[in-house]
Amino acid sequence: MRAMLRTAENYLDSIRARSLRVFYRGERMESVVDHPVAWPAANCVAEVYRAALAPETAAMMSTTVGHERVNVSNILWRSREDLIARVKWERMIGRMTGRGALRSPGLDAINALAVITDRCDRERGTAYHPRLLAFVDRIQRDDLAVSGAMTDVRGDRSKRPATQADPDLFLRVVRRENGGVVLRGAKAHQTSAVHCHEHLVLPMTCAADEGAWAIACAVPSDAPGVTHIYARQPSDSRRAERSPLDAGLPDFGGCESLMVFDDVFVPDERVFLCGEAEYTQELVRLFGSFHRFCYGGCKVGIADVVIGAASLAARANGVRDRSAVESKLTEMVQLNETMYACGLAAALEGTETEAGTWIPDIALANVTKLNVTRFPFEIARLAADIAGGAMLTLPSQADLEHPELGPLVKKYMAGSPEVSAGDRMALFRLLEFLTHGAGAVYFLHESLHGAGAPEAMKILLRREVPLAPFEDAARRLMASG
Repeated sequence: MRAMLRTAENYLDSIRARSLRVFYRGERMESVVDHPVAWPAANCVAEVYRAALAPETAAMMSTTVGHERVNVSNILWRSREDLIARVKWERMIGRMTGRGALRSPGLDAINALAVITDRCDRERGTAYHPRLLAFVDRIQRDDLAVSGAMTDVRGDRSKRPATQADPDLFLRVVRRENGGVVLRGAKAHQTSAVHCHEHLVLPMTCAADEGAWAIACAVPSDAPGVTHIYARQPSDSRRAERSPLDAGLPDFGGCESLMVFDDVFVPDERVFLCGEAEYTQELVRLFGSFHRFCYGGCKVGIADVVIGAASLAARANGVRDRSAVESKLTEMVQLNETMYACGLAAALEGTETEAGTWIPDIALANVTKLNVTRFPFEIARLAADIAGGAMLTLPSQADLEHPELGPLVKKYMAGSPEVSAGDRMALFRLLEFLTHGAGAVYFLHESLHGAGAPEAMKILLRREVPLAPFEDAARRLMASG
């Protein structure tokens, strides 16, 4: 294998060169890199490429596979140290971008499939695992960005795939053709899929008679029949105004899309599960848990930015040394470090699988995510408390730069004499973006529903941690009656 770590510019050009069908507000996006609404998310993925080559971050964002350096976004976890490193570099990228490492879903998908394909091959005599290893070798060699596509639109949530009024509401195989399968359906909430080279499609849990929906495969982003409908986010039109101050976080961001498969052909060599419905529940358990434990790094990194901006806002307001502010900042740090500790604990308690890959502790991975469903909201509330009402009622950048209004804005938006009115406004806009604007999509709502709703984590946690040992401990210690 001759591995190549792409530069950020090479990555961006490779996405520009693809003929992708992406629509935003009813119109075709000519370039998902250069469109003002999509650029920050493209640049966020590019930052992961930059970090793998930058001297100060290369050791954390790249690793040796064989004799070559590859991006950590495309590795199979081969040790406990790989799991611990994953939490740490997720936090670093979150802190660097205010968004996170948008290649992570693909990383979780290849590691979940490594376990399942190995198991399926051993139990059923299939040949999926070598195919997956060949795919992993290629994405490492070519340094490809991969999305992990599991979430189906699901239609009527009370019905299973086979009993939906429309069978396409869960992605399915509609027919087999010579040398492959044809897919129809959609995947929802696809984070940065428009900026990836490959989509690694995974099924949701299927019953024994739902083999048509039990499909896992790799689909090139420019495959015929794939269409993205780019999602709206709060305040996303500010990006098109090209007013950096009003955008809040002008250089980085995220994006989601509804990814539609209209009779997409997938060759057999790219298929990693097809009809083996009995393996889908375990695949969902693994992928979901892998994605959940990494939130102990990703969301923590974003919260680092929120906490830092809140502290700077307090300085700009002239109240940083107040004990009430210090108490709130300390609480924010405590909540954040608790999430981080849970992610590290899940990694530290990881175990090796029969496939030779390592996985985090499933129970602790779900504990991590349950904390993440709550703590960022409290961190955001405390940040808003510290910043004050001006965070959401600011004049615009155009007002600040207006020849007549600008002096008035600077006069009345002034706070501490050590901070300019423009910098104070920029701090407020950054906090607004992360806690109420487009950034709240991934700092708050994604914290709640990303990798599954909270109840899914509770169900899995109840299965992973039985109460019988706790009851036995209590019985041994209670007085006899």
